[in-house]
Amino acid sequence: MSYEQNSSLSQKENLIKLLLKLSYADNQLSESELIYILHVGRSIGIGEEKIRSLSLSVQNIDLQIPEKEQDRMSILYYLLFLMKIDKQVDVEEEKVVFHYGFKLGFQENMVRDMVTLIRNNPNEKIPPKDMISIIHKYLN
Repeated sequence: MSYEQNSSLSQKENLIKLLLKLSYADNQLSESELIYILHVGRSIGIGEEKIRSLSLSVQNIDLQIPEKEQDRMSILYYLLFLMKIDKQVDVEEEKVVFHYGFKLGFQENMVRDMVTLIRNNPNEKIPPKDMISIIHKYLN
């Protein structure tokens, strides 16, 4: 994804804070969620210690909306896959995804369809063609 390559340090840190905020939406940070966030952090150049310090300020997210749709979609994908990682989709997690999906400029119905896809497949891999089908439905 190009988001990692083109983003400033503050954008990367805000992505991690956004993921942390989502992981705490159900009032618990599961081990699988933490592992996922650490993996994302490594892939974008944010270390474990920095992630720990960012976890103290998840309420202070200054989400800088990327201009490129591909970068905004990358953020949405990160949120969706984090929501799925513990095999439970909580209503509070959905609210966070809807809120930030809208801020990223995506139609509510598209985000709703993606959340439904995630919710209906908690133990299975999401076929990329299913996600692409949803995107095409709303972005064409």
